[in-house]
Amino acid sequence: MRGLVATAALAVVVLSACSVTGSSSPTQPETTVTSTVVHTRTVAPTFKPTPAKSVTPLPPGQAPGKGEVERACPYIASTPTDNPDVNVADIEGDHVYRTTVLTTMKPVGCRFYFYAGPYEAIADITTQAFATAGEAHDAMVLTGNAGHQAQGVKNLVPGVDAVLFKATFFGPDGPNDWACAFAKGKVLVIVHTQQSDVSFNARSLAQAVAPKI
Repeated sequence: MRGLVATAALAVVVLSACSVTGSSSPTQPETTVTSTVVHTRTVAPTFKPTPAKSVTPLPPGQAPGKGEVERACPYIASTPTDNPDVNVADIEGDHVYRTTVLTTMKPVGCRFYFYAGPYEAIADITTQAFATAGEAHDAMVLTGNAGHQAQGVKNLVPGVDAVLFKATFFGPDGPNDWACAFAKGKVLVIVHTQQSDVSFNARSLAQAVAPKI
């Protein structure tokens, strides 16, 4: 994958070649002159990642917040009861009590909440669509750079690169919870977890949902 972007612009260089063939005569052999034209286009990264923040807990009896609807996530099961082979509880390492769908995103996102106090979000999946796959990829890189300890992942799943990074998710952890951003076509997907020790959970959860988005 491309390295993490550290500058404020992306330079795209396009090479084009043209050939001119001269006429030949009995005394002068045919000659061919080839020239290369370099076009440089600088694209300013207008995308600015949304600042990461701690997610509000969802205790029993409380309705989900605006833009959240309590129902199953379309990309992955929440618990081993739903799917004993692949589920958020096993991948993330915490019991899932409530699951919501983030309806303001297209495609929709998902959020998963812990079963005991403070009933915090243990993981979520957020999405953002772009006009082109290139814009989605650049947004992925910039999102990783907005966190810290960013590290590139080649072929999270075949043909899909990713960036692991640390950001704010579960308030008491500060800006130290592992997340994974990947670009699937024109869609930027960010998977957050409340795991601050290792990146394995974020990467595994992103691998599980990437084929479904």
